[in-house]
Amino acid sequence: MKLAVIEIGSNSIRTSVYRSSKKNRFKTLDRWREPVRLGKSIAQSRLLTNEQIEETIDVLKEFQNRIEKFEVDRISLIATAAVRLAKNQSQLIFAVLKETGLRLEVIDEKEEAYYDYVAVRNTMRIKDALIVDVGGGSSEISLAKKGRLKQGLSIPIGAISISDVYLTSDPIKESEIAKARKAINEHLDSLTWMKTPATFVGLGGTMRALASILNREGKRKKTLHNSVISCEQVDQLFERLLHVNNEERSQIRELSDGRYEVILGGILILSEIIKKTPSKEIRFSNFGVREGYVFNYFYKAARNKD
Repeated sequence: MKLAVIEIGSNSIRTSVYRSSKKNRFKTLDRWREPVRLGKSIAQSRLLTNEQIEETIDVLKEFQNRIEKFEVDRISLIATAAVRLAKNQSQLIFAVLKETGLRLEVIDEKEEAYYDYVAVRNTMRIKDALIVDVGGGSSEISLAKKGRLKQGLSIPIGAISISDVYLTSDPIKESEIAKARKAINEHLDSLTWMKTPATFVGLGGTMRALASILNREGKRKKTLHNSVISCEQVDQLFERLLHVNNEERSQIRELSDGRYEVILGGILILSEIIKKTPSKEIRFSNFGVREGYVFNYFYKAARNKD
């Protein structure tokens, strides 16, 4: 069985094509990414613009054409925080169905955290994990103990929302950093369960960019999944990026696709979260919501077949 999953995020639209194998596992046949900043308008007005909707549909049509050669059994189209928070999400859902024939499934907060957990559970040998996914429009935090999900939620702050609302100067001012930290901690202070001893697992766009930069600079192996980054490395990279302007950040290969504008907001969220935990390092997962969705889908398909 072949499944294509298109994920509309706050910073980009990503697509992967998968083929199922035995024991509910799968192989990734191909993947694509197109930067589409839906989260930018959401942070300011909670509305998707007509231009963003048109751009989204153009990208979806392009991805449909690419998917066609794989002869998939199903295309699943899912959306996370940017669409979830949009007051006019129904406008996008209707336009997508009319123009592409695809039904858009908006993943709710708990589902998003759950799919992150499923992805980590199936790809990392970790029983106790605090799973943190810093996205563009939201951040998901889950706690697994002895391989079982104990807590899972989404907070409405992400790399784009923090960057666009608080970190607006170039270079960024210390006063803006202080205000952003305060706003982030207003969402974190009540989550006392984050103090539970567990392996800190980071995933999502911000974490992938961090791992890629540090991996390249350290001349480590190419495989990012399961690589470990110390909190000290995160803080040092943040300071380096903070003291250069947007133009200089855009020259960094891993940030050149527009992530340079929001990377500091994402790192700040990650840094404030880890301060609430006993962890001194982050283990990177290259698998997240999309893969969690796929694991869940193939598991259900196999169970129904049996």
